[in-house]
Amino acid sequence: MLDTYVVNQLNLWAAYRAKREDNGLGWPKKCSFDLGPSSGGFWTPAMESSCYDVDRAVCALIPERKDVVMKCYTVTATIVQKAKMCGITDKTYNLRLTMAHRDVLGFLNDLACGIPLPNEASGDMEENSLVIVAVAA
Repeated sequence: MLDTYVVNQLNLWAAYRAKREDNGLGWPKKCSFDLGPSSGGFWTPAMESSCYDVDRAVCALIPERKDVVMKCYTVTATIVQKAKMCGITDKTYNLRLTMAHRDVLGFLNDLACGIPLPNEASGDMEENSLVIVAVAA
C-alpha cells in the first residue's frame, strides 16, 4: 500500500516535471514510463498542487536518495544502468529507493500537518525545484 501511493505520486510528479520542462506546450517528450495519449484536460489544479508538494518532498531528500529518485523517475534506462549512473550497485540502488519512498511519504505527511520540511525550515531552497505561479483570473 505504501509503495503504491508513493510510486503513483512520484509518477505524476515526473510527468508534471517533464511537462513543466517543456514549458507546458505539449505532452512530455520523455518520461521513464509510458503515458500514452492524453486528452487536453489531463491536469487539474489539485494535481498541480499535489505535484508541487511531491517536488518539495523530493527536494528535501538527502542528496544520495534524491539522486536515486531523480534517476528512477526521470531517466529512461534499466535499473542496472541507473545504478551505474549513480555510482552504486543495483542492490544499493533499490535500498536507497525504498528509503526515499518512505522519506517522501513522511515529508508529504509533514506537509499535510503544516510542519516545514528540513530545507525549508533552514531557508535553503533547492534552485531547480518547481515553482507554481498564481495568476489572478
